[in-house]
Amino acid sequence: MKQIKITIKGDIIALDYCSTTLYSEDEDFFGNYYLCCGWEKLTEMWIDDKEENVIKQKGKYVKTKEFFHNLFSEDCDHPLPVECHTRVYYNQEISYLIELQDDEEFDIKKVQLVKSDYECQEFPYWIIADYILYDGKEIPTDETDDYCPEEKMYNKFIIESLD
Repeated sequence: MKQIKITIKGDIIALDYCSTTLYSEDEDFFGNYYLCCGWEKLTEMWIDDKEENVIKQKGKYVKTKEFFHNLFSEDCDHPLPVECHTRVYYNQEISYLIELQDDEEFDIKKVQLVKSDYECQEFPYWIIADYILYDGKEIPTDETDDYCPEEKMYNKFIIESLD
């Protein structure tokens, strides 16, 4: 097995969310929230630690209308209505490790980002930063867990419904 490291640079939106049905006298938003991250702006992409920016060479976006619907469905941990807190972190770098067979050639066109398209008014599009796709398989990152929910909160709102 060999590994290929994809690093993406850009501005990240950290979204903390919590169903209002989970609030109690003992616990509020900060005792129950989950985190997901999305790209607000993509500026660069590298393969391994090479300096060439390959952002325009990657595969096409995979569009979905199910990301937020799955996140906030009735049978998940956070059904609507959902309180949301967002923050933007500028010039962030997130890496993803792709595992290939020793004889398998890496193809930049097989690297794709997933974009939620017009699922909710608050996020007309959301480019998922928690994972990328390579050859149709999810490649997660573990680098989006370091964002503090009480730090740099600039927006707080409730999502009542999805489109």
